[in-house]
Amino acid sequence: MTPLLAPPLTARPLQGRVALVTGAVTGMGAATARALASATVAIGHYAQIDQARTALDEVRRLGADGIEVSADLTDPDAVGLMVSQVTSEVGPVDILVNNAGAYPRMTWHETGEAAWSRALDVNLTIHYR
Repeated sequence: MTPLLAPPLTARPLQGRVALVTGAVTGMGAATARALASATVAIGHYAQIDQARTALDEVRRLGADGIEVSADLTDPDAVGLMVSQVTSEVGPVDILVNNAGAYPRMTWHETGEAAWSRALDVNLTIHYR
């Protein structure tokens, strides 16, 4: 079993790099942010400030610096602002992990056209921007 706070690579090959991980507050996104902790890590989230701070604290405990950035990735202007914030606060993004995603928490039969459209936007379209 992998420990919750696996140490970053000991050689620190990402030192001096900036990694932006979207959807970085839980699950695979949080694990990816921890794995990249030999870089400076930007924890991307959408209105999940407490979880983002927890994820950032975990990255910092592993010896990395970082910030948290909130953005609605379905809004192209917000994406640009997020990248500008990361660039101005910690430097240009060298590593981008498009991990953000969501799905309707309902049965297939209950999923209407609006929910389907939202799922496509969040899980497919935002990664194109």
